[in-house]
Amino acid sequence: MPATSETAESVPVASPSKEVPGATATPTSSKGLGQGGLLPQAELRKLRSQQEEFARCLEARLSVSLRLDSSVSLAGLQIISFQKFVELAGTPLHFAMFKLEPLRGIGLLEIPPSLGLKVVDRLLGGSGQSENTARALTEIETALLDQVLNVILAEWVSPWSVVQELKPSILGHEIDARFLDAISREALAVEISFEIAMGGSRERFRIGLQYANLEPLIRRLMGDTNSKHGGPAALLATPRWNPQLDDVPLNLTAVCSGLNLKVQTLATVKVGDTLPVDAERLLEVEIHLGTAAKFVGLLGTSDGRWAVQLTRKLEA
Repeated sequence: MPATSETAESVPVASPSKEVPGATATPTSSKGLGQGGLLPQAELRKLRSQQEEFARCLEARLSVSLRLDSSVSLAGLQIISFQKFVELAGTPLHFAMFKLEPLRGIGLLEIPPSLGLKVVDRLLGGSGQSENTARALTEIETALLDQVLNVILAEWVSPWSVVQELKPSILGHEIDARFLDAISREALAVEISFEIAMGGSRERFRIGLQYANLEPLIRRLMGDTNSKHGGPAALLATPRWNPQLDDVPLNLTAVCSGLNLKVQTLATVKVGDTLPVDAERLLEVEIHLGTAAKFVGLLGTSDGRWAVQLTRKLEA
């Protein structure tokens, strides 16, 4: 008995400060995070300032690593669902999935293959002007590109060291968005996009991180008073609920197991047949949020509708 609802897709933080030729604009609305949104203006300004500083540091690192004058600037900052983050990716696409220890969850670093191939060409001693860029990267090219992606991630976590030591690591890669099943598509993500100019061309790369992980770090970066009552691990273990998320809809599914059939019987079932269900299983209906089982309840009716009375909470 599933209960479904529409998922809010985007809550903009700040629109890109300038347009990039050939880049796809990210949808925004008039409600920014500093205007009744998820973050106060002061924290939003702090985050933007930090990311602009990261862009300047990365610009210097890439210029040295690639032995090529490069320019990096912050192009956009907003909060959207991971579903929207994936939908905004170009074709072909190249996602690097990464982990920031000790934070939970997985982040996404999107590098357009056209940019990745230019970087690889430069690493191999070329001019950084790869001709055939409308294709996916090979395994060897992906391994070479990871050298630069590790530089990007190392520079990105560096400013956060004042509040939390983060250790980045690349977990894998994906070129088909359909198989990005390690990330909840309904979760809110902080999307940070950067423009990079290299070898006469301009491209964009994006970083996507779970908002729930980043928000406490932003507040601690601002000198949140809660940081005085415990270390980084204590604050992250007890996050504060943001009332702005009260009306975000979630998809819940009621799952009732206990239906056992032989293979021979399954091959002959048809519409209209009655299948036996263990009655005791109706006392153990699981409530799922996405693919995770959260509660166990008793199946019944309420006001003439099917309903589940929660009886037990499942441990994470």
